Amino acid sequence: MALRIEAVPCLRDNYAYLIFDPEKPEEGAWVVDPGEAAPVDAALAERGLSLTGILLTHHHPDHVGGNAALVATHGPLAVLGFADDAHRLPEITQRLPASRGRFEASGQTICGLPLETMHIPGHTTGAIALKLGDEVFTGDTLFAAGCGRLFEGTPAMMHASLQSLCALPEDTRLWFGHEYTAANLRFASSVEPDNDAMQARAADLPACTTPSTVALERATNPFVRAADAEELGARRKAKDEFRG
Repeated sequence: MALRIEAVPCLRDNYAYLIFDPEKPEEGAWVVDPGEAAPVDAALAERGLSLTGILLTHHHPDHVGGNAALVATHGPLAVLGFADDAHRLPEITQRLPASRGRFEASGQTICGLPLETMHIPGHTTGAIALKLGDEVFTGDTLFAAGCGRLFEGTPAMMHASLQSLCALPEDTRLWFGHEYTAANLRFASSVEPDNDAMQARAADLPACTTPSTVALERATNPFVRAADAEELGARRKAKDEFRG
């Protein structure tokens, strides 16, 4: 098994992700959170890959907006998402289980690896994380040095979800939904101005900052580092109003 994950920029600052085995290109690729179809089609064509299926972390249009066009272009596809949020996931064909606080087997295999799921409410109430080995797709719940806005969830939900994600081994790679890292680190540094790890990370950012790691988020993410839900809520409110 030689799993490869490649970021596909979509829309203004979204990331979709291609997942495939370069040693078995005939098996095709999966895509995570296709906000639009055209960049995914271009990435597939460039690599000579067919599309096998779609994996979804949550229902927002900038993460599911390409579903219908991809299904229309590539024929019947497996479209997998959280069972409890299926009514908001266009083109869904398979409903995945997910529990809070732990990853569990979904019954699906992707590129030879079992797909595991965990319910991570906060940004939305139906958000899930998707795990393949040491690779985790966090959608808009956890960003590099940040977290999603609390559109549907509560600070307590988000705090619990971030703690569950960052209880994974330190070298676990985290693939997130938006390129917000530079702005997130500006806010993070305003919260913890004496945090050398934040300063070092901000000083050496590549253009594409995905993936992160659990170790990096523990050291530099002010929402992961919040002591409790109350502190996270206060930091999220401050971030919503931050103009730095």
